Amino acid sequence: MTRSTLTKRIEFSASHRYFKPEWDEDRNRRVFGPCSQEHGHNYLLEVTLGGQVDPVTGMIINLYDLKNIVTDVLEEFDHKHLNFDMPYFERLVPTTENLALVLWRKFRGRPETRDIASIRLCEGEDLWAELYPDPASPDNADPAEALLTRRYALTVKRNAEDSHVETWPLSLDVTIRGPIDPVTGRVTDLMALDKRVRERILDHLQETNLSEHPDCAGRPVTLSTLAQVLWPRLLDVTDARLERLRLQDHHDLTLDYSE
Repeated sequence: MTRSTLTKRIEFSASHRYFKPEWDEDRNRRVFGPCSQEHGHNYLLEVTLGGQVDPVTGMIINLYDLKNIVTDVLEEFDHKHLNFDMPYFERLVPTTENLALVLWRKFRGRPETRDIASIRLCEGEDLWAELYPDPASPDNADPAEALLTRRYALTVKRNAEDSHVETWPLSLDVTIRGPIDPVTGRVTDLMALDKRVRERILDHLQETNLSEHPDCAGRPVTLSTLAQVLWPRLLDVTDARLERLRLQDHHDLTLDYSE
């Protein structure tokens, strides 16, 4: 039988703050920045299941059943304050990564969704965490690492074929891979990542004509060329590993790049 994957997307809302009660306010603010203040999100959860396609139904799982399972799991979290209402976060900081991990465990604990292929939890349009099974330990319920992606807006320029200079608006997704820190609940320091991306890329390339930039000299200015320019600038932006870059232009052309 054919093996495939099926993804269900669903939204829910919750509020939280990145906060450790054993730390004082100054230390929480210094480590977590604005996230140390109470705020809320409209989360988007994507749950992907893997399995054999049933030759009779043509499905991995009944879609109605899957919707009910996901809705049932999220009902516990919807419109809740994660710090105060959820026992899972008595000791865990309710970061995007930790919330994704708690949801992973909830789905792994149900027989219908035990064969989970991935979870993607979006905390808005510019930040999301992804979890995948650890191939080195297939019986381990918890992934060894998480992926965290931050999206940035980057507008550059380039010379067009008719010799005029065109504006090229792009979105840049920077994905970092690493274990979830047991103290902070994060893969990486997001404030530090934002600062380095701003210093290494945005402050230098925003509104710049790449056709005249030394790093692109003699090369066509394409998404591939730009990714090759950006990658070495971001290799050491955090204490975790740079997993991939994704560039998308206004024509909905997308490039994934890694080395």
